[in-house]
Amino acid sequence: MKMHNWMVAAWHVVIAGLVATVVACVSYAVMDSALRTARAETLQSYIRVRADREQNLFDEARTYIEAAEQSFLRRLEQISPEQAEAEFNRFFPEFGDGTRRSVDALFDGTLLASGDYVFGVGAFLADSETMTVEDQRRYLAAFHTVRAVGEAHLGTFSSLYYFTPDRRVLMFAPQREDRLMFYRREAPADFQLQADEDPRLFSLVTNPNSDMQCTRLSRFVYNDSGERSATACRMPMREGETLLGAFGTSIMMTDYLSGTLENPPNGGLNMMFDRDGAVIARGTTTIPNDHSHVSPDEIMGLLQDDPRPRGIVEAADRMHLIAFNRIAGPDWYFVSVVPLEDLEMKAQHQAFKLFIIAFIVSLIGASVRGAVRRWTPLSRFLEARRKAGTE
Repeated sequence: MKMHNWMVAAWHVVIAGLVATVVACVSYAVMDSALRTARAETLQSYIRVRADREQNLFDEARTYIEAAEQSFLRRLEQISPEQAEAEFNRFFPEFGDGTRRSVDALFDGTLLASGDYVFGVGAFLADSETMTVEDQRRYLAAFHTVRAVGEAHLGTFSSLYYFTPDRRVLMFAPQREDRLMFYRREAPADFQLQADEDPRLFSLVTNPNSDMQCTRLSRFVYNDSGERSATACRMPMREGETLLGAFGTSIMMTDYLSGTLENPPNGGLNMMFDRDGAVIARGTTTIPNDHSHVSPDEIMGLLQDDPRPRGIVEAADRMHLIAFNRIAGPDWYFVSVVPLEDLEMKAQHQAFKLFIIAFIVSLIGASVRGAVRRWTPLSRFLEARRKAGTE
């Protein structure tokens, strides 16, 4: 009899354990899914706000360059060939090595015949003997554009320049440390002004819509040392099939990149990738001693084939959410990585508590049922009903 009671008790324990396990598993699945959904929604809101913030600088640069283009086209219509030749020779005399350079007064500051004050302008025009009157008209229109539009936006952007693929540039940059002396005096006549990324900018194959494009992070040409922390955003101009040149501005990105790392999501970290998938800025997680991570290669593997401008993806380990936003212009990726380990632990903790509760309740239920069945009046009643049914 005792052996039978022990077997019944053991069976009750097993049943209680099975019931508690099912309850815990269902609870874990529901809790884990709910917590992940809630965190994804929070992260979606975060990346939506940050998307506007991180894109804003490049939208302003686009507006700035478009304003320069419109000013250039208006001025170009008003400049006659005779005016172009006279002013061009005065502002950009021959330098004696086959180039033309701007006169020092254009940078140091001088009053024009129109009464306008000009400063901060430098120019390097290669192969000047091949320039046509039409070329001179364009560069004169560009000169008046960079000095006027550049000065009007000096509080926001530190430079504005006009250049063409034939190694000629006009630049407004009054705050440059070198005072534009490299272009005004030091650059050799055979200086290759065209950068590696210029063909990508000017080609109708790689830029058919003449969109603004920004270069990879680089150093200024006059100072080839230190950290690569500047990008040049440029937009080509065309009149039909004729390339008129391009306006652009150089932007120091140190403060911008530092700003992108600020205020990450709770427990997460912010990163910035360039269009080649290289990390150009990386923050730190806000969780102390957090050793979880997702490799940059894995992140870019998930994002490069995703056509969305922004969104959220889950890492292969299912322990991280990755929110991303594509930044038009430089084609960068702003990324926030948020670990899910705390949600996993919370769901497990809740499931374990429910397991204990369900196990205890099941045991109590089984014990009460057994006690009730062993109660003498009830057992006699059940036995009588059994015999009556047999007869």
